[in-house]
Amino acid sequence: MPPRPPPSSRAGAGRSGGGAGADSENAKPPARRRPAPGAPSSEDEDFSAPLSGEEGYPEDGPANPELYGDASGAPRSRTDETRVAAMREVEEERPRQDEDDNPDATRAGPPVQMLVLAGPDRGRKKRFQSVRMVIGRNKDCDFVLEDQSVSRRHLELVYGEGGVVMRDLGSVAGTQVNDQRVDECVLKHGDELSLGKTRLRFVDEAEQLKELREQAEAREAEEKREREEAAKEAEEKRKSTSVARGSEVDPNDPRFNEATNANYKLPDLLRDEAKGKGKGVSKGKGAVAIPRPRPPTRSSVQGGMNSKQKLLVGVAGGVVVLLVAGLLLLPKGPPPPPPPDPAVERAKLLMQKAREAVRADDFANAVRLVEEAEKLRPGIDEEGLARGAKKQQEVLDAFQAVRALMDEKKFDEARAKLTDTPQGTAKTDDVRRKLEAELEEKDVLWRIQQVEEALATRDPEAVRPLLDKLPAVNRPAFETKLADLEAELAKESADDARRSRSQRERAAQAAKEKRQQFMEEAFVDVERRFNGGEYQRAILECDRVVDKHKGDKEVRDRAMTLKRLIPQFERNLADGQKKMDSNALEAAAKPLRLAAELYRKIGFRGSLGNTLDEQLASSSVAAGQAALKKGSLAAAGSNFREALRLNPGDGRARDGLETLQKKVEELYLQAYIQRDRDPQAAAEKFKIIIESASEGSEVKRKAEVFLSELQP
Repeated sequence: MPPRPPPSSRAGAGRSGGGAGADSENAKPPARRRPAPGAPSSEDEDFSAPLSGEEGYPEDGPANPELYGDASGAPRSRTDETRVAAMREVEEERPRQDEDDNPDATRAGPPVQMLVLAGPDRGRKKRFQSVRMVIGRNKDCDFVLEDQSVSRRHLELVYGEGGVVMRDLGSVAGTQVNDQRVDECVLKHGDELSLGKTRLRFVDEAEQLKELREQAEAREAEEKREREEAAKEAEEKRKSTSVARGSEVDPNDPRFNEATNANYKLPDLLRDEAKGKGKGVSKGKGAVAIPRPRPPTRSSVQGGMNSKQKLLVGVAGGVVVLLVAGLLLLPKGPPPPPPPDPAVERAKLLMQKAREAVRADDFANAVRLVEEAEKLRPGIDEEGLARGAKKQQEVLDAFQAVRALMDEKKFDEARAKLTDTPQGTAKTDDVRRKLEAELEEKDVLWRIQQVEEALATRDPEAVRPLLDKLPAVNRPAFETKLADLEAELAKESADDARRSRSQRERAAQAAKEKRQQFMEEAFVDVERRFNGGEYQRAILECDRVVDKHKGDKEVRDRAMTLKRLIPQFERNLADGQKKMDSNALEAAAKPLRLAAELYRKIGFRGSLGNTLDEQLASSSVAAGQAALKKGSLAAAGSNFREALRLNPGDGRARDGLETLQKKVEELYLQAYIQRDRDPQAAAEKFKIIIESASEGSEVKRKAEVFLSELQP
């Protein structure tokens, strides 16, 4: 098919006017750009209309020259028109697009929002309703996603003076910002966040408006540059076609095509070239005249072609026909996609199994599957599933270690291990809370068991520190048990002390008796001589005992005491008996009393002691009667009581005491009557009554009361 000659401007077709007409005819209209996918478009732009220069237009050009441009004026860009309309449409549609998923949502939050670019929630958007937004699968999140690979509380966004801060809330898969795994960062406009299968874009509306304006200005500058380049290219093409390429006539020149000439008028340039046949073109000094051929007729061209030229024309036509047929037979639409890579498909399947293993809490298997997928296709774990699974596996391993420490009763170490364990997902947090409760319960039970064992060992000192570690609710019962144990131990200790003291006393008494028996055996000869009245021989026997037991100090001391007491006893006994023999019983009482005291100090036993007691009792009764006659009530009472002590069956002593009692009562009446008139004399009488009356008598008690009143 011969090429179509460049038509003149559609708005000015058929005009003549020299160079201006030629420029307008050869100028190529700027290529019309179709908007990029997703860019705003205007309804008045008709992309179904053919472009300038395409077949199908009538000879006079398009019906609406204002839409496609006029040659008389500057070409009008349809993109300029649609840009303004698109900007206006963006400004008008912005409030509608900024609406939240909830139609009743308020506009009180900051001018930022999150757009879902990919994932099950693709196309959704969420504006900030306050200064904080929590994103996750849980229903209480501010932005609830349906993506099952997203954690229940995956991340949070906090708006502040420094911008919007993103924090990962311990999710399994983690959070990637612009394909980089981060736990916390400050977001900028246009940042893309990947969580699970979902990809979000952070939009700052102020920055977005600024960006739209910059894009509109950039598009306007680009279109202006394209228009200038298209005009320049058309000018260069016009200049190149105006120069003759030789005298040989191209048989395929469209000017000789009768069908083309029937639809299009020959430009003035062709007429000028036909008239200027044979004239040369001057190019300065030494220019060469280039013949300008006359437009030949169809018959002359065909008649002038030889067989070789006809053959070439036929071959060229056949090639053109084949090319056109090939273009027509080419399948429309994009080329078929390449066959899928088995390794990639296998890696995707492994990743899906890894996600299922994570949902089933089989984190070790999930890590293994991700590692196998990475071997097949490196970089397939874009969401950081393996790292999250490893973290969760570490948490589970830590929980297992805590349980092992609990089984070993190392509760403090288990508590420290659990505190050092990092946070995991919401599910592991539930496990953590249950494990903490179990740890506290087992710790309390173990401490209670220790307290009970310490109580069983009856060791209060071991119980007290264990009791301080018990919870307050369990402490009172064991404090009562501890108090009972201490009371019981105190009683047992007192009983043991009493038994021990009794044993010591018995042992001491036995030792004393044994020692006494030894002493008696040592001084048996001395006692025999003493009881026989051989007092001087008894003293000599003491010297023999000392010689026999030189190393025994107690034997030596007793021997010296006996050597001193025996002569005194001998003198008082002899004096008392002498007075007894002379019937001076009152006078015999004193020496006999001294002899009796010395006899008790000597410590010998025998009939001499009984005889001495009888004699002393008789002398005491006589002394008491004499004292009673003299009015010495105290002396009489002392003698009568001593006589009864030495001889309880002595009737005279008992009668003397009865008489004394009557005199004491008479004296009491006198003192009682006299206590107001002469308190001092009454007090002296009360003193005599107290000394004379027997112990426990009523008279003695009353005398003590009145005496205390008179002499406080």
